[in-house]
Amino acid sequence: MKKKSGAFYESTKVNSLVNPLKPIAGGTVMLFPDLNWTLKKAGIKVDAIIYLSIAIFVALMAFTLSTVIIAIPLIMKGSMEFATGLILSGILGIVAFIYVLFIPNLKISRIRRGVDKNLEYMLKDMQIQLTAGIPLFDIFVNVGSGGYGECSVICNNVVQEVQGGKSIVNVLDEFGMLSASEYLRRVFWQIVNALKTGSNVGISLKMISIELKEEKENRITEYSQELSLWSLIYMITVVVLPSMGVTLILILSSFLGGAMITEMVFWVILIMIIFVQIVFISIIRSKRPDVG
Repeated sequence: MKKKSGAFYESTKVNSLVNPLKPIAGGTVMLFPDLNWTLKKAGIKVDAIIYLSIAIFVALMAFTLSTVIIAIPLIMKGSMEFATGLILSGILGIVAFIYVLFIPNLKISRIRRGVDKNLEYMLKDMQIQLTAGIPLFDIFVNVGSGGYGECSVICNNVVQEVQGGKSIVNVLDEFGMLSASEYLRRVFWQIVNALKTGSNVGISLKMISIELKEEKENRITEYSQELSLWSLIYMITVVVLPSMGVTLILILSSFLGGAMITEMVFWVILIMIIFVQIVFISIIRSKRPDVG
């Protein structure tokens, strides 16, 4: 993919900086057999060894900085506090390592959402242009400047590859393999099969468009049904249980002379309610279908 990126993992300075870590990364790359393929799908133009070296470098930097900020000031308070600081620094280093490794998957998810959001409109545009007799390559050029988000970006990349001398069949086959979206993969492969067999491309695109529309409708229906269940759980967890819990505490404390009721109890309950609400909002947002 030809989309330019200013990300740190594609910087030549960073790549040269992590060269001493490549032997370590080369010895551990077998633990991540899918990393190379994941990087290609995410459009990250570095190999697995270099990317793993960057992840190790970021983890070491996080460990070093957190040690300076957290552990060293604690050395004045005794060895136990210093050891605790080192453990915390180690945890932060591991978290930084995992986060860098998870970046390609986050990028793939973002690309997939962007593609699926605009794919149905792109397919309709392509069908109209095919009906008008516009050549397939010109259709990709038009879609690339059509404002279809990630779909336009990918179509522009296809155009650039074809202009570079590659066959449009081979380019679409390659981009289909690397596509983050299952539907876009099927679109490209249907076009490839149609070009190879001489069948009607428009019919294949129309069928995929209908399936995509039905899939979006099913996702909306499933989300509405699931939302009803989550609403019930939310009401029980955030409204009913805290109210009944506070009432129960008040009743029990009346038998114990009020010993159970302190200001800290109410602060803990309030913090737990806020935390549960944040969790519920995150869950509902993650499950919400992005159908454009």
